[in-house]
Amino acid sequence: MEATLYFDGGIREGIMAYGWLLCNSDDESEVIASGHRTCGTGTSNIAEYRALIAGLQGSLKTGVDIIHIIGDSQLVVKQVTKAFKVNKPELKRHRNRVLELLEQLEDFTIKWVPRRKNKRADALVNEVFERRKGKCSKQKRKRHRKDLRQRS
Repeated sequence: MEATLYFDGGIREGIMAYGWLLCNSDDESEVIASGHRTCGTGTSNIAEYRALIAGLQGSLKTGVDIIHIIGDSQLVVKQVTKAFKVNKPELKRHRNRVLELLEQLEDFTIKWVPRRKNKRADALVNEVFERRKGKCSKQKRKRHRKDLRQRS
């Protein structure tokens, strides 16, 4: 089966999040699988790599053997294609994991696109942050009410 994998990672207030979606290459409106979540603290580059790794792992579970990968991180795309060297050990570890996953495929392509052409994966990342923001606000309200009760 052939599919297109969109991936994106981001960071807000030190927290990383990622999103990915796997679409039918013949009909991109058909989403085969997707995922999005927070993934600890770190850098935007690590978040991008984690998005790609999670997307590849999810893709392999669906039985896809040919993937067209699309992401808006020029660094990750260039490092995976070996056009850029990887100097940082943590990025090297993530890049090597990506290469291991890619070896399990019959074929793949990877392409950089501007953020505006990666809107669906970007929207998944933003959804994670918005949901997290809502949870944080809810927790703050609960603590505030508890503090008020304790004061009275």
